[in-house]
Amino acid sequence: MTITNKDLKLIIPFILFVALGVYGMYSVNYISVSQTMKATFSWCLIPSIAFALYYAYFSTFGYKKISVSLWRKIIGFIAMTIITGLIALFSFQGILMIINSKLGNQKEYLLSGKIIKLNYPKKKKSGNKYSIEIERKLENDTIELNVPTNEYQIGQNFEKQMKIGSLNFIYIEK
Repeated sequence: MTITNKDLKLIIPFILFVALGVYGMYSVNYISVSQTMKATFSWCLIPSIAFALYYAYFSTFGYKKISVSLWRKIIGFIAMTIITGLIALFSFQGILMIINSKLGNQKEYLLSGKIIKLNYPKKKKSGNKYSIEIERKLENDTIELNVPTNEYQIGQNFEKQMKIGSLNFIYIEK
């Protein structure tokens, strides 16, 4: 298989987009995941679907060099749409984290409350994150927060000076 200029024009932007998203996901130690996911779905779902359909089309039906039966192209198109769509959503989430922490106004915020739920993976692997759910008294709600360690317990009081970024995500930079 030879890689053409058309292939490179498709692959290189995709790799840069994903790399920027991965960087964004790991650019902060503490981040409110529930806020970032909600914003990503409401702001970036349609661009993610368009992005996925574009890449899936050009990697299956738009690739004329290899003769493949129609049913294989259809299955490949569906699989590529799903995979690329999920990758795009997570990349957009990371990009929104970068925008939140690097651009616009940043306000100081004291996050305080009681830890009511822990989400620690059994074995820490690269990519796994620890998260805790905090019941905030002042706001009268709960917030899920990614944390760098698993040193928290249910019922423990949590109080940390954090920031609210330009997109209203609560975070602490590394």
